[in-house]
Parts: sequence; structure tokens; C-alpha cells
Amino acid sequence: MNEKPLGMRISESVFCAGYLAFALIAGIVFASHVSEAGDYASTCALMTLLLGGGDAFHLVPRILANIKGSPKSPDEEKHRHFWLGLGNLVSSITMTVFYILLFDVMRLMPEAPQAGQPPQLLRSVLIAFAAVRIALCLFPQNRWFDGVGNQQWGIYRNLPFVAMGILTVLYLLVWYHARMLAILVTVSFACYMGVVLYAKEKPMMGMLMIPKTICYIWMIVIFLSAL
Repeated sequence: MNEKPLGMRISESVFCAGYLAFALIAGIVFASHVSEAGDYASTCALMTLLLGGGDAFHLVPRILANIKGSPKSPDEEKHRHFWLGLGNLVSSITMTVFYILLFDVMRLMPEAPQAGQPPQLLRSVLIAFAAVRIALCLFPQNRWFDGVGNQQWGIYRNLPFVAMGILTVLYLLVWYHARMLAILVTVSFACYMGVVLYAKEKPMMGMLMIPKTICYIWMIVIFLSAL
């Protein structure tokens, strides 16, 4: 197992810790404005804390792995694969729910430009895609815990997720004219799929998770500015 250079491990860990701290603080800020901003603030708080909490399941084990370096024994390697795999499974589910909450946040966002109310059917379709995605994530064929994974099943479980992304972008553009949010969602999905499709063969493609995470931070900042 090739170990990443120390500088890369440190910078990755600092970035991950900073992102998790930002998500926690932003969630607390949203929660503190519930009395003023009502459902908008409470939904934003739930969305942000769910996103950060879910990502913590795979980022904290990654930070610990960076601190410890390469596994010293097969048992330690197996243990690490389990926790990283569990974290990826949990964050895959919470990231899926994030987009349903994003749908609700936009409907509640103060002074958001609107072109009529989006049909309730759109949200129902989004939930249906989310349910299929989560169900596919739970199949053992994904091999979350062995450190190898299954790229074919990675594609299967992400097809409904990509469909959710397309619906979300159309929703943001057609009903809310929220171009910046639509761009951020598009870039985050493009980066994520780049990792899904190519990171096994080219590990450096995993660095695409950094711009993906920055897109999520930017989205949260946009919602914070609307308080």
C-alpha cells in the first residue's frame, strides 16, 4: 500500500477538519435564527448538520488514517477498510437526503426569485429516485467494507443520484432562476462522478472531492446570507 506524502496527508486532514467545523458552526447559526427565520432556518440547520454529520463518518476515519500512516498489520488494514467503508455508506445516504432538503429550503428561502410554485410531483419524483439510490447503496454487492469496492455497483447506485442532480438543476433554473446554485450543484456532481468512475485506476482523481466540498460550502454560505 503506497503511503501519501506527509504534506499531502496534513493538508488533506486540515481541509477536512475545517470543513466539518464550518458545517457544525453553520448548523448552529441556522438553529440560532429559528425564532426569526422560522421554517427556513430550521430546515437549513437540519440540512447542514445532516450533511456535515454524514460526511464526518468518512472524514474522521480518513483524518485518523492520515495521522497514523500506512496500516502496520493486516488486521489494522481490515479495521481501517471497515470504518472507511461504513463512512462512505453513511455519507452516501445523507448526501442523498441533502438534496431533498435542498428542495424544501428553496421553497422557504426569503425573497428567492420564483417563476411560480414548482409542482409537488417534482418533489415526489425526487424522493422516489432517492429511495432507489438508498436501497441500491444497501446491497452487499457494493462491497463497502473490503477496501476494494465494486465499480459496476458504484455506477448502478449513482444513476438515480445523477437523475436527482439533473432534476435539482432544472428545479433551480426553471423555478428559482438560481444560476449560481445550479452551477454549484452541477460542478459538485461532475467532481463526484469523476471520483466514482476514475479514482480506482487514478487515485489522484480523488482530489476532485476538494472542489466538490467547496461547492457545498459555497451553497451553505448562500443560504446563510439569506438569513
